[in-house]
Amino acid sequence: MKNTLVQEHRREGRFIQVEGHNAFVYEKGHGEPVICFHGVPTSSFLYRKVIDGLAERRYRGISFDILGLGLSDRPKDYDYSWTSLGEWCAKLIDQLGYEKFHVILHDIGGPIGSEVLSKMPERVLSLTILNTLLTDLGNFKKPFPMHYYEKKGIGELLVSTSHPVVFKKLMHQRGIHRNEVFGNAEAKAYIDLFKGNDGGKSFLKIMRSFDATDEKSKLYLSTLRELDVPKQIIWGINDKGLTLEAYGEPLREALGLEKEIILNDGSHFLQEDYPEVLVEKIIELIEN
Repeated sequence: MKNTLVQEHRREGRFIQVEGHNAFVYEKGHGEPVICFHGVPTSSFLYRKVIDGLAERRYRGISFDILGLGLSDRPKDYDYSWTSLGEWCAKLIDQLGYEKFHVILHDIGGPIGSEVLSKMPERVLSLTILNTLLTDLGNFKKPFPMHYYEKKGIGELLVSTSHPVVFKKLMHQRGIHRNEVFGNAEAKAYIDLFKGNDGGKSFLKIMRSFDATDEKSKLYLSTLRELDVPKQIIWGINDKGLTLEAYGEPLREALGLEKEIILNDGSHFLQEDYPEVLVEKIIELIEN
């Protein structure tokens, strides 16, 4: 990859082997670990500013590229369901050696991260949930434009013809509220990282392998509800896909949180819109 932003991101991270596959890990700082789960069509690159901010405040910010995305391997014959990816992520965390950690969940990093936490709830120190999908998964329908990627032929065409200018415009319309924080260079980095060295085939497999069922909702919600740790939900109110009304408020109710959702003027990708606000809110939760 020749993208300057991607090259810099790669230099600042490292690779470890998990189940015979290379996993890219991006981490900075010292102190209590904060593990950040990403979704699609993103990677650890999404959290770069958040992790920098956490490191400046004497925490260790960590994000890793889920198998099939970013700079991690993209095995051809692999089960890319949330269940399988969650199991892989749990093994990765074990290998990193963090016995206790804070958690941030976002997008399908919500289900995948919840799968992980269902296996190690005693290791969680605090929980921050951003725009994600966890309630009523049996009836979940992918919002525009992500539902097109699950369609054979159309998804391949969309990936193969992805262009930074078009992708940037789409992100400004659907994912990022502050246009000035996301330009052509960032758009190209995102494209390079979800297409990777397999032309986006693994990304499409992930998009077509959502095991979104009522059983998974019950598992994930019960896991998060039973965590006896500080919790908060932060929601970008300009998210047109995962709206506050349809996803945020039902999640707060399902988790039994008395604390109101922290509303933010951003959209789906708060990590790009307001990384400094996220850092402040995460640290407030941890330290208060």
